[in-house]
Amino acid sequence: MNKIVLSIFLLMIMNIVINANTLQNSFENIKVDGYIRGAYQTHHVKNDKTYNDGAVGGKLHIETAPWYNITLGSSFYSSNAFGNRENKGLVPFRGEIANGYALLGEAYIEAQLSKTRIKIGRQEIETPFAQVDDIGMVPNTFEAYILENKDLENTTIFLGQIQKMAGVDASVVDSFTRINSTKNMQTLGLHYEGIENIGIDAWYYRLQDAEVDSITYTEARYTTLLYKLDVEIALQYAKQTYSIDKDAFIYGVSTSFSYKSTGLTFGFAYNKAVGNAAFSGFGGGPFFSNSEYLIVDNAGKNASQTWIGAALDASVFGAEGLTFSLGYATLRNETKDKATELDFVSSYEVDKHIEIHVIASTLKGSKLGEDNAKHLRIFMNSTF
Repeated sequence: MNKIVLSIFLLMIMNIVINANTLQNSFENIKVDGYIRGAYQTHHVKNDKTYNDGAVGGKLHIETAPWYNITLGSSFYSSNAFGNRENKGLVPFRGEIANGYALLGEAYIEAQLSKTRIKIGRQEIETPFAQVDDIGMVPNTFEAYILENKDLENTTIFLGQIQKMAGVDASVVDSFTRINSTKNMQTLGLHYEGIENIGIDAWYYRLQDAEVDSITYTEARYTTLLYKLDVEIALQYAKQTYSIDKDAFIYGVSTSFSYKSTGLTFGFAYNKAVGNAAFSGFGGGPFFSNSEYLIVDNAGKNASQTWIGAALDASVFGAEGLTFSLGYATLRNETKDKATELDFVSSYEVDKHIEIHVIASTLKGSKLGEDNAKHLRIFMNSTF
């Protein structure tokens, strides 16, 4: 990757003399944005103790204006932890290398060529099995080559090679480390929305010689208005090929019903793994029934998980920007031992720049190797 990035920079430099005014304009119109974030969490484990941690930090994103449809960008992330250094059951606020840390999480070159977008370098990515999963102080970012094309009507094609990862779900949160040794991960995706009310996604991930050698994933969503109800029904299927074990087949279904005049939404989701354990990939994972902590991966081979929930948009009562949600997940292994999780989430947009999130979870997971615990996370973001 370093050689390709250097070659692109050299090509850009060769044009500086001829196009000096255009280049100057690009750097004079640099866009700067980001956020300042504060967070605190506690994890009270039954028959143990209460673990807690806090941090302040944020993101600074800098991007040039387009120069012949080419932009340069970078993002600096930081987490400055305070409080208890013990982090049992906690989302990692601290680094592996340093207690508080700063990370150059994005450093990219992006080119827009008609309906094709090419992005090379460190970047935020959203795909089913490689995603940002911004649940802590520093989200997941990836070192990758990415190409997106929209030449086909109603169709987006995604092609990428993902090499390294850092962030909240990475093996080392504060340094980029390889996803699959030197063989990396190759990704091909397609999103189609040419049928009214229907969205279809198909993805393939290749991880040569890794424990999970490849992933094939499909998802379909149908939305409609039925008797003043906004209805969504979704199906998902994944085949995950294991190098030296049986393959895993994961099935999923979800439904939601929203009645806008009351601000209420009700939802249900279910996943079942057959043959082997599910693998959520590099990030929060795409499976419909995943909750704040429990995911279908946790219960191993032939696991199943059910989730039910409800949400309220309080703006219908005049409380603009305030939402509440309640969710309950039940996870079972192949011998029907179970774990449960009850989540309460509240979000408040104070204004267009400031938002507060509170997530309270009650876990009963001892039968599946998880904690029996009460967990609380509080975040405040101020964007600029």
